[in-house]
Amino acid sequence: METREALLGRRSIRRYKSDPISPSDLKEILEAGMYAPSAINLQHWYFVAVQDPKALEEIKSVMGGVVEKFQPVLEERFSRNPEQVGITNRFLSTLGGAPVCVLVFLLKPDYPDRDGAMQSVSAAIENLLLAAWDKGIGSCWLSAPQRMGFGPALQARFAPDKGEFVAMVTLGWPDQQPKAPPRREGRYTIV
Repeated sequence: METREALLGRRSIRRYKSDPISPSDLKEILEAGMYAPSAINLQHWYFVAVQDPKALEEIKSVMGGVVEKFQPVLEERFSRNPEQVGITNRFLSTLGGAPVCVLVFLLKPDYPDRDGAMQSVSAAIENLLLAAWDKGIGSCWLSAPQRMGFGPALQARFAPDKGEFVAMVTLGWPDQQPKAPPRREGRYTIV
């Protein structure tokens, strides 16, 4: 796959087939994340790839609390499209059936340039998404668990000494083909 094809073709997938991701594919996706640029090369990220069914159920249990707290945000965001609230809640509570969920942590949360460190972790997440798509593996970047205050629970269970929880990424073989939402005009200037 060409880079531009990956960049323009990747979509957030919210429904997955139950087929597993091979260990070699998962390792290559995680390694691609580790090759992201980082502020003064501190490589601020730490990944926990969860594929054990019992551990995935624990994540889904946490996500039940996320759904409850996130409801008002979704109702406001989708006030003109209320059916999207239920669709989003189903995805959040089931992870869309994804066979893998990558938990992403900021390994050095006390780094003095927090903005630079978070940008580094975000770049690593984007690398994960694109590396997965290059293999035909779908993904979705979820910030709701952190935004709704459930990061500490995920950190305590899955990576107690690996920094602050930032986001999760679901991975799996897509069971849907979403269309690209229209791009908004006026989002760049060339000087």
